[in-house]
Amino acid sequence: MNQPKAKFTWHYYVMAFGALLAMLAGTLGAIGGIVSGLAIAVLSHPRIQFQGIGRFVFYVLFLIIYVFAFPDPQVVREMMTHAN
Repeated sequence: MNQPKAKFTWHYYVMAFGALLAMLAGTLGAIGGIVSGLAIAVLSHPRIQFQGIGRFVFYVLFLIIYVFAFPDPQVVREMMTHAN
């Protein structure tokens, strides 16, 4: 019962952000966005020994993939109008 508490670091915020990105991409069915959001969440886990500039480069790559994973705005508008 008297175990020391785990440190709450920036890793957990980025993991939550990645999960949020994946859920937002899921609302439009953007599979690439879901995958890249989950990849950001997994890459942020504090137990992964991938640090430094390499981790930052992968964050940037996954964010770029995330941005371009969504359909055109016109397709989104059509999805929203047909949802009603």
